[in-house]
Amino acid sequence: MRAFTMTFVTTFFIGCFSVSSAYAACTGTNGRGWGSGNGAGQFAMTTRDKGCKISFPGFINDVKKTRIAATNVTLTRKPKNGKVSVVAGQGLIYTPDPGFKGKDRFCTKNRSPKVKGQTLSGCITVTVR
Repeated sequence: MRAFTMTFVTTFFIGCFSVSSAYAACTGTNGRGWGSGNGAGQFAMTTRDKGCKISFPGFINDVKKTRIAATNVTLTRKPKNGKVSVVAGQGLIYTPDPGFKGKDRFCTKNRSPKVKGQTLSGCITVTVR
């Protein structure tokens, strides 16, 4: 089993109908490297948006062609200019502090009860324009 993340673009098109339009302008990807502990996500949003919806990284089983979201999240580095919330079944929501513009970064360690002994970890940078 190898681990990597599903890009946000796919999640965005599937999930945009279930979230408010306040999250619609957030774009980006979780990137690769989560299985090795070097995940590097990049997302962008505008100050008009309430928050940025970010998908969970996932464990991929190439043989079974399945993806298991790593939904047990531990924040290992908090953002300096906002907050991160975990929304069950959907992902993370980054909310910038009022008036903040620029780049903010946070890091997570993710697990799934369905994948014993495996961890995905990395950092995500959100640019607020």
